Amino acid sequence: MDTEQMSTGQLDSNKPGLSDFWQSVVIVGVIFSVVSFIIGLFLGYRQIAAEPTGSLISPMMISGVVICLVTCVAGAVAVWHYTREVTQYLKLGQGALIGFLTGAVIVVVSVILNEIWMLVDPDYTEKMIEAVIANVEAMDMPQSARDDMADAMAESVRSSQSITQQLFWGIPITGLLNLVTGMIATAIFGKKEETF
Repeated sequence: MDTEQMSTGQLDSNKPGLSDFWQSVVIVGVIFSVVSFIIGLFLGYRQIAAEPTGSLISPMMISGVVICLVTCVAGAVAVWHYTREVTQYLKLGQGALIGFLTGAVIVVVSVILNEIWMLVDPDYTEKMIEAVIANVEAMDMPQSARDDMADAMAESVRSSQSITQQLFWGIPITGLLNLVTGMIATAIFGKKEETF
């Protein structure tokens, strides 16, 4: 084996692979999952403790928007972490993959945290449903519309606690949002490899 082949082999073995992404994906995914879980829990208990106002803007509604905004940045943070810890040379597709996998980790860890919390407070979902229904009942609208809205919101809260719903909707949506932010971060933080 000549020197050129040895150096080429050494270069190929030093190229970052899929396994090198996982450190950034897992670290950032777990951190953002815990942060979003704490935000959701805090605003969820605010909804439970709040007096029914009849307003559509409630802690539960704010929770969804805030968590979405916070978690969609995770793909960019994971790419930033990867460019600082592994290599700055990153292709757009690799940044997209890091972003998508980060979103998937966020969802999976959030599902685990939610299930653990259901062991801590098994009545959390029912308390949340009662608070949402009380808020809808305070709205100034015809009774039939209130009943329909209360049923829809109660079903929404129940389905948001379902493991399959969380995984089925969470991974694609959170993954795609983070795929986009991962690509944006790749354009900002990554460098293209120079070819000779």
